Amino acid sequence: MNTTAAATQAKVTVATIRTWCRIGAVSAVKQAGRWVIDTASLAARIAIGSMRTRKKAPVTDTLDLAATYTWTPAGAADAVTLTPTVKARRNASGNITTVSNLAPLLADQIDGITDEGARRHTLTVLESARIVFCDTPHDEAAPTISGVTLLDRGQVRVQYQGARDLPVQAVIDLAHKLRAQLGL
Repeated sequence: MNTTAAATQAKVTVATIRTWCRIGAVSAVKQAGRWVIDTASLAARIAIGSMRTRKKAPVTDTLDLAATYTWTPAGAADAVTLTPTVKARRNASGNITTVSNLAPLLADQIDGITDEGARRHTLTVLESARIVFCDTPHDEAAPTISGVTLLDRGQVRVQYQGARDLPVQAVIDLAHKLRAQLGL
């Protein structure tokens, strides 16, 4: 069997088959500049490969950045539908990614607020909340400056004042999940 047929059967590249031939992983002879592979040896190698267990990546909770949340602000006639907004830009200090409209990402916690007035208040406060990621660390003295919580030497900034039923820590936890998911 030639290298192309062996690669097709083993579901690997031709270069991998050639490497197997060179290192002796399969029984093969070189004739007229081409490898001739023993089919029984190739079948044994394929069986060895299929016995090996593959490590699977741990399943993590991913955030749905296309999720929506609909609510009616106090005094408004029409409902408002929010979708998380992710904006990336570059400036002199590096890359900056801003995430706003956080309500859909915190929908379970918001829906857990039983008092309608408290839920509306939380959503109103959450409207101005933002999470900002930047790749340049900043040495700030205070961890919180005028409502902005700085994490990881200023590389993660959470702008949220907090509400009774949705503490700042919930948005900080969301920031950590977003940072991991977006690879920032």
